[in-house]
Amino acid sequence: MPRFLNAMAKRKVRRGIPVLFALAVFALSAFSGEALAQARRLTVVCSVQIEWCELIRKEYQNTSGVRMVVIHRSSIDALAMLMSERNNPRTDVWFGGTGDPHLQAAEQGLTVEYKSRVFDDLQPWAQEQARRGSFRTVGLYTGVLGIAYDADQVKRLHAEPPKCWRDMVRPQFDRQIMMGNPTSSGTGFLILSALTQLFGEDEAIAYMKGLHKNVAQYTHGGRGSIENVVRGEAAVAIGFLHDAITARERGAKLEFSLPCEGTPAEIGSLSLIGGGTNLKEAILFYEWALSPEAQALARRASAFQSPSNRKVSIDPRTPNVDLDRLIRYDHLRFGSSEIRKRLLTRWINEVNVPDNE
Repeated sequence: MPRFLNAMAKRKVRRGIPVLFALAVFALSAFSGEALAQARRLTVVCSVQIEWCELIRKEYQNTSGVRMVVIHRSSIDALAMLMSERNNPRTDVWFGGTGDPHLQAAEQGLTVEYKSRVFDDLQPWAQEQARRGSFRTVGLYTGVLGIAYDADQVKRLHAEPPKCWRDMVRPQFDRQIMMGNPTSSGTGFLILSALTQLFGEDEAIAYMKGLHKNVAQYTHGGRGSIENVVRGEAAVAIGFLHDAITARERGAKLEFSLPCEGTPAEIGSLSLIGGGTNLKEAILFYEWALSPEAQALARRASAFQSPSNRKVSIDPRTPNVDLDRLIRYDHLRFGSSEIRKRLLTRWINEVNVPDNE
């Protein structure tokens, strides 16, 4: 029982309150304390590496005393879950995952408008993500999309290492490409939308028809494409630089290149989910997640995204990126639910169909 309630109960007993009533006060106080402890809970849907999800759960529980439940979902699956639970939200915070689904959630009113106390400490790209989403989301980290490949496997195919998007449609790479499924993977949708921006919508769909012939598997999540190459199931993956670095830290022999035509950088995001019962606890976690202390945890989980808080240094194992290869990705356009629906409909009906296999 909390001390102040204990003291109050004792004072009442000393003033002549019957012992039976005093015991009732004690019982009620104990129940209230237990109820308060149980109320300090938080449910987070987490769209980064599972190792990072588990680390933030353990660290935040130890720091705050809050009982924290983490649900691991790809960013597309997380968005679908929020949409299905619109009238009865079961989660409080959405941590990480590509930024476009976060913007779509903001557009649909699934997330809460909030400006962090440390907003001024964030990188400009993280602040801009917040403004795009009317402060219903914010940038948490960034990572660059590119081509990861096993040089030995590429050599066995008698192919040159892929350095451009168009290299991956060469016949030497028949059934040798791994990429995320645009309908279930935020990475997969980013590939589709980036190609649309680079080449135009019709040409992007035409390119993906050619690429489809070389795709061994569309993975459910973006990281899985790189993991499949590490296991020797294909030679090339389209994925994020930070995931390739994570694999190399475990001993994988992967090379990485940024496509010569240009490539985007994602803005992994953080959002407060609307309609939940734990908004106060959610805000406390949200502030913690943007703090230098929390963002520095990524290294312990071998997560090599660039953090949004400017007070956190970039891990030295992260190589310098050729900024000339980065396109000015239109987050607002591809964060639109209408554009997403149209592109996915075309991909399903024109690309991922049996006639093209």
